[in-house]
Amino acid sequence: MSRRKEVADLRELSAERLEQELAATRRELFQNRIRYATRNLDHPQPLRTGKKRIARLLTLMREKQGTE
Repeated sequence: MSRRKEVADLRELSAERLEQELAATRRELFQNRIRYATRNLDHPQPLRTGKKRIARLLTLMREKQGTE
């Protein structure tokens, strides 16, 4: 999925759903960090994408707080 499409889809979500997505992404990032540390993950790309997705979610949550 392209980044623009992902952001457009995330903008349509409610604040509660964004919080759920954030929690799920943080869990996934934690699991990937453990897998990377134990050498079960070959490359660090999932770590980078996870951090960027968290930043996007936090940005969208702050945007929604400003409009309420």
